[in-house]
Amino acid sequence: MASRVPLNTIKSNLKTLFNNANTTTASPIDLSSDMTKRVQKVFSIHPEMIPIQASHYPCVTCYIPDKPIVSQDITKDQLNCKRRATVNIDVVGAVWNQNFLDITKDPADEDINYLMENIELILRSDSNLAGSVTWQKPTTCNYYSTILNSTVHLRVGILKLEAEVFY
Repeated sequence: MASRVPLNTIKSNLKTLFNNANTTTASPIDLSSDMTKRVQKVFSIHPEMIPIQASHYPCVTCYIPDKPIVSQDITKDQLNCKRRATVNIDVVGAVWNQNFLDITKDPADEDINYLMENIELILRSDSNLAGSVTWQKPTTCNYYSTILNSTVHLRVGILKLEAEVFY
């Protein structure tokens, strides 16, 4: 019987995982651990859809940019062929820094580093994302910065997550 990859369930499970970890009693780690401000929002939408307003930041979101597919067996038709997909998920952390009290320190840069490390630790605690994937693993994390105006800086980390699904 043909089946589908539960893409929306994967995103929903990630959102739940991060929301549950955004507390001081979270296990194995608090999503906001060591940051100067707690994570305000956890989304499961493309980051371009998040309104640029200070009350949303720091935030975490995730989206699926692509899903490469491989046939896993030989069958009489395409409908019944077992498939393996590598669902590529971008987990995005963003930190808003509106003021600089000391020109020798950059708290937003430190916060985005803490946030992305916390995200990786949280992902390591749930290898199959509540059963929605066979396994998952982070592969790389890139960091970006953008200047919104002369006093507001947005720091972003994008963690690339590969999730394997057989369907």
